[in-house]
Amino acid sequence: MSFGELLVISAVTLIVVGPERMPKVARTAGMLLGRLQRFIANVKSEIHQEMQMGELAKLEAELREGTDDLRNSIHQPFADAAAMLAEGAQMPPTGSDEDSHAIHTPEQAIDTLPALPNSAYRDRR
Repeated sequence: MSFGELLVISAVTLIVVGPERMPKVARTAGMLLGRLQRFIANVKSEIHQEMQMGELAKLEAELREGTDDLRNSIHQPFADAAAMLAEGAQMPPTGSDEDSHAIHTPEQAIDTLPALPNSAYRDRR
């Protein structure tokens, strides 16, 4: 509003209300205007808070998704290895020629070592 408009509104109000009640009407109008401004400020701040909460919720969802992906990428190789080990433990021997030469016990491992001549033992002492 321009200054001229305010002057016209003041003059009309003075004529309608009268000079005796003008101060009381001005105080009441000022209080109502102040309440209206506070109400508008509160509504704006609540809207701003809700917008921030929505943004935070989106950010939280993105972070949770990222941590879930990271957790899966870390745990998946271990789960695959455990599954392969479980499969290998459950598989019975096939009975092929290669399997007959396989070493399954510590005694078999010792039996496959080449024998050293007695002179080799003396040289190491």
